[in-house]
Amino acid sequence: TRGLDPRAPLRDSGIPWLGEIPAHWELWKLGHVASIGNGSTPGRENADYWQDGTIPWLNSAVVNQEEVKEADQFVTATARRECHLPLVKAGSVLVGITGQGKTRGQAVLLSIDATINQHLAFMTPNPSRMASWFLRWIVFAAYEFLRSISDDAGGTKGALTCEEVANFRVPVPAIGEQEAIVAYIKGATAKLDAVRDATERTIVLLKERRAALIAAAVTGQIDVRQHAKRQGASHASAALS
Repeated sequence: TRGLDPRAPLRDSGIPWLGEIPAHWELWKLGHVASIGNGSTPGRENADYWQDGTIPWLNSAVVNQEEVKEADQFVTATARRECHLPLVKAGSVLVGITGQGKTRGQAVLLSIDATINQHLAFMTPNPSRMASWFLRWIVFAAYEFLRSISDDAGGTKGALTCEEVANFRVPVPAIGEQEAIVAYIKGATAKLDAVRDATERTIVLLKERRAALIAAAVTGQIDVRQHAKRQGASHASAALS
């Protein structure tokens, strides 16, 4: 939210969650730079909506990922037509809009054409104004803010509305700068992911060695009597000293 150039002059955005931004960045309501909407769930009892479906249909569980590349549920063209389901284009960003768990306010990039249920909103950016991954990271950074506005008292408590999403104000640098920021994030997070993966492999190896040691001890493969003697000698020596 402050760009990559530490020398860039800053200005107050006037938005509490955002703070200062580079002075040359613009601020726009999301609805002015992206199409907004949500979906629905076709009746499960109607086989015409689900049987032999070919259109990917997503629920809010997908926001626990960074990117959606495939679906495990599909609806038919009849369902899309009769249930007024939107066909959300690849390159859109999905955000959870309901629920008391962590999913509300979380966002994911959509890499396939798909339709969605009523617990998700889609944001399809104008590619000349906003890069898809940049939008995803902006919504990611605003998670706590989105949670707070969806917790306000009233009829929408515990939920975001499409209107609130459309009125959400976002920083909009030039497309080239957005793409540079996205490339930097990709490189930096790849390094962190490599460290995490190495650490997880080490933890698995240590757990395996611990289990093997315990198994060897309790099955007599290790002579624990010698260890006990050494421990006793060590205690005796310490007492004499």
